[in-house]
Amino acid sequence: MKFGDIHFLRRFAPSYGPHYGVAAQGCMRGMGILYVVSFWSLAAQIVGLSGPGGLLPSASILSAVAEVKGIWSPLFLPSLAWLSTHPLMLLGCTAMGAIAGLCLLYGFFPWISALMSWICWVSLIQICQPWMSGAGDLLTTEMGFLILFLLPPLSRFYPSPSKMGSHVTGIILLNGLLFKVLFSSGLAKLNLGDPAWGDATAFYHFFETQSLPTIAGWYVHHFPGTVLKYGLWGMMFIEIILPFYIFLPRTFRNILSGAVVIESIILLLTGNHGFYPLLLLILAFSLVDDVAWRKVLPGTCGPSAAISYYQPKALSLIFLVTFLPIYIWQIYTDKAEEMLPPWKNVAQVFGSIHAINPYAMFTEVPHHRKEISIQGSVDGRQWVEYRFRLKPTDPKSLPMMSVLHQPRLDEAFVALASKMDEDRQVPPPVWLYRLIHNLMINDPATLALFPVNPFPKTPPRFIRLAVYEYTFADPVTHRNEQLWWEREFTGFYGPIFSREKLDSHAQLTPPESPQE
Repeated sequence: MKFGDIHFLRRFAPSYGPHYGVAAQGCMRGMGILYVVSFWSLAAQIVGLSGPGGLLPSASILSAVAEVKGIWSPLFLPSLAWLSTHPLMLLGCTAMGAIAGLCLLYGFFPWISALMSWICWVSLIQICQPWMSGAGDLLTTEMGFLILFLLPPLSRFYPSPSKMGSHVTGIILLNGLLFKVLFSSGLAKLNLGDPAWGDATAFYHFFETQSLPTIAGWYVHHFPGTVLKYGLWGMMFIEIILPFYIFLPRTFRNILSGAVVIESIILLLTGNHGFYPLLLLILAFSLVDDVAWRKVLPGTCGPSAAISYYQPKALSLIFLVTFLPIYIWQIYTDKAEEMLPPWKNVAQVFGSIHAINPYAMFTEVPHHRKEISIQGSVDGRQWVEYRFRLKPTDPKSLPMMSVLHQPRLDEAFVALASKMDEDRQVPPPVWLYRLIHNLMINDPATLALFPVNPFPKTPPRFIRLAVYEYTFADPVTHRNEQLWWEREFTGFYGPIFSREKLDSHAQLTPPESPQE
């Protein structure tokens, strides 16, 4: 009996549901919303981060590639930035991506809009390193590519869910991606991650030392230890056991979808992890078929039965056979060179544009939180601290969740401080010198990365980098002194920089002993 025979597929319809029109349309509209928010957030920062006068100019990245690859450079680093790295080009790329995302949300030439947003996103992620190297950024690139399989390219508007229900190739790929993200993260926690995951004590420190904690994270941190242990076991159950529910009938897939939604909401509330939790929500949406929606939604709102069954074309089968084995391989290793051909070559090509990525989320759980504080002074005696948008700075301040904005500089400073916890002699990144220089001249694009300019009239003549160890304030201290954090000074990261000696680029080396 042929695979595409309707009677053959109809046997599986009651249990698995071959129609995913609502899921397909929901995933594409969800990515449209995410593109709009992501590009809008990036537009407010990209000039200060990657513009010609930014902390790490994109032109320098393109020049380095051009020196090695020559005229073939655009093939090895595909990006629209090869046309120009002018600030207007960078802002135009974010604007075009956001507009295309808006068209994707409303369904105006949705496939073409999805393609344009994806091209703009890939173009920026190639030249905005290290600012766009997080798991959420990579997952956005991969999902943006996979949603192109959910709809015919020539569609002017979204078809009805009954007509989209038979385009299941993209749904299968999105389900495979969800399996890879969850299972590889859970497996990495046990095999390669912090031992605290194995002995169920990771949550004792996770909410305090994660990248950008929130007020809800402070409250969860003070839950009883037994509750935190059960919560950790629940998270490991979702990431290691429940992903196999993807291969089971509808009820099990719906259970997995609900579990992923719960994990995403907890991540949104307790920490600012960029757009990663929102992407998990979209992937969870891809698990629910039209039959399940008809049972939940009212009769007038639920999707009608699909008019055709899944009959994959040859090209769809090629992509399924190509991508799914790579997903399985990446669960165990992220080394593309160890794969067998032709999957090795495919992984290398699509990996160069970040359309195929390995994932291992939250494997390391530091037990101590180091933070670098930027302090400026006009006279060298009175020092004023630069506040960050979400990174811990003021002990009396702790942000709520930030869904609409992802502060890239905050995350870079947190990553730098986390490396200091392992090795105090960590070399400073190149962009740190440029940041100090720009702050000393009150560069508008750089100051836009901070919520407030503490030197609005006269730029600082001196800047130093103080290192503190942060811990969550206990409930009694919080109630009496209105503190969310308690911090202890541990030393300086490098010398005091002065405007006169900045051009010398003195080597940043920590002093032998902390001194105030």
